[in-house]
Amino acid sequence: CGGIDKRTIEKFEKEAAELGKGSFKYAWVLDKLKAERE
Repeated sequence: CGGIDKRTIEKFEKEAAELGKGSFKYAWVLDKLKAERE
């Protein structure tokens, strides 16, 4: 693919997966806090 080597793509995929997990966890925490306030 393009001029991007496989290692770079794998690195971005790993970082994206970690960011995705992080934002999911963050959203879960916010939902929990919101539920407790109601």
